[in-house]
Amino acid sequence: MFAQIVTTKKPDGSTYRYLHIVESYRVGYQVKKRRIASLGNIDAYSEKEIEQIIRKLESVLQNRVIGSLSDLNPVSMLEFGVPYVVQVMWDQLHLSEAIRTALSGRNVEFDVAEYIKAMVVNRLADPSSKRELFLTVEDFYLPDGPETWQLQDFYRALDYLMDIKPDLEHHLYRELTNLLNFQLSLVFYDITSTHVTGHCCPIAQYGYSRTHRPDLEQVELGLLVTPDGLPITHEVFPGETADKATLAGILKRLKKSFYVEKCVFVGDRGMVCGENFALLEQAGYPYIVGYHKRGRVVSDHLLETYQDLGAYRKIRDNLYYLEVPADAIEDEEGTDGCRYLLCYNPEKAEQDAAFRSAALQEAEEELQRISQLLGKPHRGRASNPKNVMIKVGQQLTRKNMQGFFEISYDGRQLSYALQEEALARETLRDGKFIVKTNTGLAAEDVILSYKNLMNVERAFREIKNFLDVGPLRHWNEKRVRGHIFVCVLAYLLEQQLQVMYRRSWQQKRDEAAAIADPVLRQHTLQDLDRLWFSGEHLVRELRRWNVLKAEFLGKEFLSVPPPPGDAGPMLAAMGIPLPDKSIVIRG
Repeated sequence: MFAQIVTTKKPDGSTYRYLHIVESYRVGYQVKKRRIASLGNIDAYSEKEIEQIIRKLESVLQNRVIGSLSDLNPVSMLEFGVPYVVQVMWDQLHLSEAIRTALSGRNVEFDVAEYIKAMVVNRLADPSSKRELFLTVEDFYLPDGPETWQLQDFYRALDYLMDIKPDLEHHLYRELTNLLNFQLSLVFYDITSTHVTGHCCPIAQYGYSRTHRPDLEQVELGLLVTPDGLPITHEVFPGETADKATLAGILKRLKKSFYVEKCVFVGDRGMVCGENFALLEQAGYPYIVGYHKRGRVVSDHLLETYQDLGAYRKIRDNLYYLEVPADAIEDEEGTDGCRYLLCYNPEKAEQDAAFRSAALQEAEEELQRISQLLGKPHRGRASNPKNVMIKVGQQLTRKNMQGFFEISYDGRQLSYALQEEALARETLRDGKFIVKTNTGLAAEDVILSYKNLMNVERAFREIKNFLDVGPLRHWNEKRVRGHIFVCVLAYLLEQQLQVMYRRSWQQKRDEAAAIADPVLRQHTLQDLDRLWFSGEHLVRELRRWNVLKAEFLGKEFLSVPPPPGDAGPMLAAMGIPLPDKSIVIRG
């Protein structure tokens, strides 16, 4: 076994030298070589750093300077980036202490905190089932984990996690407000669903499926987040629960558990009903909610009355608004004193019109096809008018065009006509949305706050897609809830990374904007704009960071290469220290 430097030439002409550990072996009369491990790009290390590695190896040998590369035995590669950063953030939030303190009065036979941490790492690094995690957990850098992981303890940890959920959420909220120095003035709430595999979970029910799987039972997830997208609390509801029925418990928890007396509540149109407005007023929370632009007397009146786009004021590119004062309209929910803001996006209006035009054309072509098919002579019984109308209705509903055509069938001929009045009403909605509020905030602040509700929607996309929350395969209600809590914890850490990074980025951008030289200022700002990364991108970069686990004269250690790609500058921007290049783990 020996060391070998391999030079690789890139398409741009640059060259990289990699240090490999190579083994010779014989096949017949031929001597061949195979790579055992790679210690990374040797040019990334200075001579001083190489000397430090040598001295570190000497310290592993307890000052014995004998030994050679032939004594170096590569063992495996470990996923390092995500586990290492999770460990740093986990310690910053004092999560292990909080979990152990919350469970201190119980006879717990294993370290619940380490099992929860391992599941959070798994959600961020490579989402998989608990059984798959049990089989692969040794591939992660988890230095504080138990000597022997037990499969059943992963499931039991979910039970314990749910037992301490209120305490842990309150602890996290307190730690995050101190760490990130924010005061809660706005909260955002929304709800989504994820389907469940199996039929033994008591809260899994059929309902409105946002995963487009109405054939499967599901559970609902309500999430309350800060303007930065950091989750404050969440709740899991039975799968048939209506959005508007989920608010009471969330408001009670916000006031009683987190002691938030004053903040503005921002929600989507699923929250709109008189009972919820009364709950918000009773809790003392002013609100900003999206309002239905279909199926409401108020919205129909607003869209028909205020058609003059010239009266709209510009907030920013492609976003305009018109404020309707409280005394200009009769509120059908009985919430007197509310303002309505009509918002308009011309680009979205063009997209809506183009989409509807294409859908109308497809619907007409389908109606023509059915009409021609019915008009052809055929043997057997005549077509049943009821069945024909059902089939036509299904086709129009599939294209969401059922309200724009008047259909009749007399048993011989299918007739249809475009409903021009309905089409004209729909045109008024192109590119528009409506916001309702009882706050005294400026109209621009109200609209931009509502637009920030996308943080919650992004959180749902992250949890369901990037963190792979479903489909859920737990059949026990408590473990379904525990699994979702683990996903929310993983998202919280990912979002915390983003907040920390973007605050550092914004500070640099503010400094760049103050540069006197206009050319230098422009170039600096352009360079910074290319570094505006999401938390998802940060995690993806960390996933690429692996380390070599090796043995050297009876000592076990990790050889840590520099962080790959954008990970190094990102960690520096967030103030996360780099680890030692060699980490002794046994000896």
